[in-house]
Amino acid sequence: MAACAAPPPARRDVVIGVVGEPSSVFADEPSARVIAGAVVEPLVARDAHDEYVPRLVREVPTFENGLLRLAADDGGGRFVATFRLRDDARWQDSDPITAQDIRFAHETDAAAPAGSEARWIAERVESVEVVDERTARVTYRAGERWDGYALAPRVLPRHILANADAARRAAYEREPVHAGAFSVAAWVRGYGITLAAFPDHVGGPPAVGRLEVRFFADRAAVLDALRRGDVDVAPSPALEADLVRTLDRFGDTNRLDVLYRDIESIDVLRFGTKGKFAELLVRKAVELTVDRQAMVSDIFAGRARIPRSYLVPPLWAAAETGPATRPDRDAARVLLAQAGYRKGRFGILERDIDRMTATLLVATGSPARVDVARRVAGDLAAVGIAVEVSSRPSADVASVIARGDFDMALVAEDADDAALATERWAGLAGPWFDVLALAARRAPSRDEKRPLYAELQRIWSDALPGLPLYQHLRVDVVARTLTGIQAPPRDAPLTWNAAAWRFGPP
Repeated sequence: MAACAAPPPARRDVVIGVVGEPSSVFADEPSARVIAGAVVEPLVARDAHDEYVPRLVREVPTFENGLLRLAADDGGGRFVATFRLRDDARWQDSDPITAQDIRFAHETDAAAPAGSEARWIAERVESVEVVDERTARVTYRAGERWDGYALAPRVLPRHILANADAARRAAYEREPVHAGAFSVAAWVRGYGITLAAFPDHVGGPPAVGRLEVRFFADRAAVLDALRRGDVDVAPSPALEADLVRTLDRFGDTNRLDVLYRDIESIDVLRFGTKGKFAELLVRKAVELTVDRQAMVSDIFAGRARIPRSYLVPPLWAAAETGPATRPDRDAARVLLAQAGYRKGRFGILERDIDRMTATLLVATGSPARVDVARRVAGDLAAVGIAVEVSSRPSADVASVIARGDFDMALVAEDADDAALATERWAGLAGPWFDVLALAARRAPSRDEKRPLYAELQRIWSDALPGLPLYQHLRVDVVARTLTGIQAPPRDAPLTWNAAAWRFGPP
């Protein structure tokens, strides 16, 4: 009778655990990016090997296929790319995606707040021309040789948003109609989101029926859910690399795979441009004082890398020519003495009436980052620099950094786009850095860009406007019965290929 019993039906729903409930699908929050990865479909994407692949378009514009060309002008030539939409590209409400949707998205991004990533990308593009219903021609800014040209254009549903008022746009942010493998079926506040499979997805219908995204208060709650078997996937950054020892202990017992991967993102100690840390001698003393290797060994079980500069491997533009500076606190004390500081009351350095006290701002949302900030403060105390750690929301820290009115700030910096990462340091590493940054952006090929970025990283390391502390180690936890999951390109969410996920035998 047992032999004749029917096998249990294959599971069709995947439960994903994230920390925190996002304000919208498109919010700049980790939990939102996990959802958007399954809901949004780009024109062109990067695959797991960092190669461009067509998604909503028939092919990636390249010089070889004639869809990318260099138009001559007084600025030294500009890229012109032609994007041809697939005939079966449809929105999740079944309306066809058109070239008008590409132009509408560009106009929307060009009106985004100054300083936002959407605005930065839109400003790399001069115009979007509708050639026909399925074809758009994108002309980039004069002299622009941006490596991410193919990723700049995107789509938004013009038929839904063109005449929408603020309330309608806000509603769309929470329950968007896009072209990804899954659509938002239900959003229960305080509990989770149900994403239903989109059968007309350009990549084919998803292998699972639904993604059930569950909101948890903190990572401890996500860990408990994994232990109980209530969650199949805990995507980065719900759990961080400081939990390496814990995850390695219970992974096998709970039939979970823990996936680790270096990503092109770092935590960097940024120095203010006013006051004590505007002095190079003081910044160099900090570099010689902070023991980054001990920090990585203690907090991340030695798995995280110590960056040499603001760009990190495996990014093609990263150029690391030597080891990271090792701590030498005696040398640091010499530099501080050269800067005029002497030991004062309670061991705190003083220069005339100025005491060497400082505030270290740290962006919240990462327990590991807060732990690192406290370690930095402890290290600096050893040479007479008294530091108070102040945890603030990421938006507040970004605002303070933009004003330049701070001592030190510990923040996460994406380094997956060489041009964008370099532009963040404009005006902070000397005039020659700014000149080379412009030359690198305008260079026509990676072969010509690489030596320029190598020199930019050398200049940056010498000027030391920031101290890179550790490279982010991505941690994703997945049930072993779930197959088809692939390491995402760069810092994309794990859901980037959710359409291929499926359950295997238990």
